[in-house]
Amino acid sequence: MIITRSERQTIPNTRGRAIRTIALLTAMIVLVDFHLAPALRAADELTVEEAAGKRDKKPASKYIDEFGGKAPERRDSGTGLQVKDPRLACMLSLIVPGGGHVYLRQDLKGITFCLLTGVGYGASAYYLYLSLFGGASGTEARSDLIVAALLFVVAAIIHVVGVVEAYNDAVDINEKKFYYGQAQSESPYVARLEYKE
Repeated sequence: MIITRSERQTIPNTRGRAIRTIALLTAMIVLVDFHLAPALRAADELTVEEAAGKRDKKPASKYIDEFGGKAPERRDSGTGLQVKDPRLACMLSLIVPGGGHVYLRQDLKGITFCLLTGVGYGASAYYLYLSLFGGASGTEARSDLIVAALLFVVAAIIHVVGVVEAYNDAVDINEKKFYYGQAQSESPYVARLEYKE
């Protein structure tokens, strides 16, 4: 049986409605699980500083004790070695493309990976939408679907390269700090003599 165009327009588009409903429900679940629920749970809990302050309070003693109090905490002034965790850089880059590079203070590289991956995924989603809901004929829809798949693969490759690059950059930064010290001298010599007159 062949359905004409006018008959097709009278048939309700149930598939499109079902997909829209599923997408809306998924977005609502993600919103509730990842944004609203943690915010509500965090409002009831104490912060680390508040919990530490309540735990350390002792009843006042009638004797003066110099060493009974807590020593003032020294904050790291940045003179020590700050090791960049390669796994954290890798995970940040996996969650948000370029996030690991921003963690490693390589902002331009991070923004580049984020934009390239975002454009690739966005173009892939656009062509997927055109192939499913664009109203094109069979061959046009298939070609749009193939283009969407190719763009997705390219974006996924760029994403994976960004993850691996963030991991390797973190390892390189740590090795430079270990071998050359905090000053990060790029000199290949072990010692450098400075002559002052």
